[in-house]
Amino acid sequence: MKQNNIKLILEESEQKLTIKEIIEFEKLFNCLLPDSFKDFYLLNNGGFLPEENYNRFILGGFNSIKYGKLPIERIYKDLIEDFNNLNQMIPFAYDYGGNCFLLSLKKENSNSIFLWLIDEKELVFVCQSFDLFISYLEDDIK
Repeated sequence: MKQNNIKLILEESEQKLTIKEIIEFEKLFNCLLPDSFKDFYLLNNGGFLPEENYNRFILGGFNSIKYGKLPIERIYKDLIEDFNNLNQMIPFAYDYGGNCFLLSLKKENSNSIFLWLIDEKELVFVCQSFDLFISYLEDDIK
């Protein structure tokens, strides 16, 4: 993990995570997360982009791991209870419409990013990786 490559700093992040907490999170999902995801969450445990910034995804914010009122673990549990097809997809962020950005852990599209359109109950492909997703956001806020 190399945290120095991430330039995106969020506002109002939750309590900082330790590497041990990231490993516990991986065990919960029985997977190895992409290094870029782990690095990002070690630096920013959820939070918001600075308000004055436009972004192509109309991203509202990032969900936190373990801490805060509505951490990823709880959102995931609620999502798969209602939509089993979202199993093995981590709801790491949301847009202003309340839709979820998901990191896929499924073999057929591992590490790809999708958007779950809640009202339409539709899964839409966003990009090939978390790295690319963050890169797009960093480009947008320059």
